[in-house]
Amino acid sequence: MSRPSRPWLLPVACTVIGVVWVLWFAYEPEPAGEGSLKWAASPQTTPQRRAGGVSDTDPAGSRPEARGAPVPSSGARTTDDVRSSINPPLQLVFQTPASARVGEAFDLRVAIDARQPITRVVFEIVYDPALLKARALEEIDYAQRTEGERAFAIDQLSDGRVALVMRLKKGEAVPRNVPLVQFEALSPGRAQIRITDISASDASERSVPWAATGRESEIALN
Repeated sequence: MSRPSRPWLLPVACTVIGVVWVLWFAYEPEPAGEGSLKWAASPQTTPQRRAGGVSDTDPAGSRPEARGAPVPSSGARTTDDVRSSINPPLQLVFQTPASARVGEAFDLRVAIDARQPITRVVFEIVYDPALLKARALEEIDYAQRTEGERAFAIDQLSDGRVALVMRLKKGEAVPRNVPLVQFEALSPGRAQIRITDISASDASERSVPWAATGRESEIALN
């Protein structure tokens, strides 16, 4: 006696097996000791430098020279001129009063700190001749100065410009604070004075490096 055929049994069995297989993978438990993966932040590392000083972590072109920007040199100019990359042996500080009355005289002075022998110092000064007059030697009011005070000699004098020089003997001490030039206030206004050139030399006529503060000043005249 033959068994009755069931043609629908095979498709049903395949379907059941497929569902069981999917459920097995969907609900498979995580292995013991493992959890969800989490990225831990790694500590920042110090960039390593390759040959030429480029950092491995630096983006290309991050250095100024890579971008074509100028790289500051050691002799870059600042507000006050410096003629040495290291602390120069000659320090100069120019001093003027904040104001002056018309008809009165005042001195432009310089404080000097020299840490090596100097035999010659030269300054060139420009000013507004409509507001100021640089007094010649015979016009100077010495009542404003200490008796016997050393001063710079006028080398050249013209409207709006004066050149001054101080010469010292070998071994002679450099004065600490001296008048450069005496001005007379001519009319009200704001007068500007600029030291445009400075040079110093030793007994061998070698140039002495210097630094200067206060090379430009403005004085209220009233």
